[in-house]
Amino acid sequence: TREEAIIAKTIEQAELVNSYEIEGGVFNDITWEDGRMEYTYYLFSAIETSEPQRTHAHLEEKQGNGDTEIILSTEEIYEKGEDIYVNSDGKGWEKTSNSANYEYEMTEHEVAIRLLDRIENMEGVNVEKTDETYEFSYYEADKTIYDIYKPTSSETVKGTTFVETGSPEVSLAIDQTDYTIREYTIKFFYEDEAGSSAESVLTIEYHFDNINEIEDIEIPDEVIKEAEQNE
Repeated sequence: TREEAIIAKTIEQAELVNSYEIEGGVFNDITWEDGRMEYTYYLFSAIETSEPQRTHAHLEEKQGNGDTEIILSTEEIYEKGEDIYVNSDGKGWEKTSNSANYEYEMTEHEVAIRLLDRIENMEGVNVEKTDETYEFSYYEADKTIYDIYKPTSSETVKGTTFVETGSPEVSLAIDQTDYTIREYTIKFFYEDEAGSSAESVLTIEYHFDNINEIEDIEIPDEVIKEAEQNE
C-alpha cells in the first residue's frame, strides 16, 4: 500500500542519517480529582553526530502546578567517544569516568524508526498529508510500544497509585521530500487504581531538525581546561 511504501522508504532513508538537532523530552501531567493539575517535565535538547559519535546536550528537570514552577536540576553534557564532560546545576565542568550513566539502548531517532517498523496492523493507522509531511497516527497493542519504551506500569504520587489504562497513542511526522523523521509523540495513559477521577498522561515527544547538516561537534578548550582544574 501507499502507507507501507512510505514506511519502507523512511526506514531505508534512516540508514543515511548521521547527524541532527533534537529537542523534546518526557512530560508527566497529573489531573487530580478536584481539578488541580501538576506536572514533572524532563526537557532534552542536543546536537548529535554518529560518524564520528559526538553529542552536546542540555537537560532540565522541572515541576509545577500552573501557579508555581521550580527547576529541580540542570545538566549540560559533551560526549566524544569515551570522553564525557558534565556540568551539573551550573557547578562547573567535570570529566566523568562513570559512562554507564550516559549509555542508552537506542537513540531517540532509532526509537522513531522502531515505532514505524513495529506497526502490526495498517488498517488501524491513520495517515494525513500536510503541506510538508506525512502524519501517521495509531493506537497500538501495549506490548509492542512497551517493548520499545518501558515506562513504569504504575506510579504512586501523594498516596495515589496510577496504573496504565488503554493503549498508547503514537504519532509520527515524515518529511515528504527526503522521507526523514521530523517528529514523534507517544502518549501513555494512567488512572487511579482506587477508582477516583484522578488521571495521569505521560508524553514522550521529540522533534528533529538540521538532519545531516552537522559536520562535527568539538568540545571547547575552556570546558576541558575547567574539568582538569576540578579534578
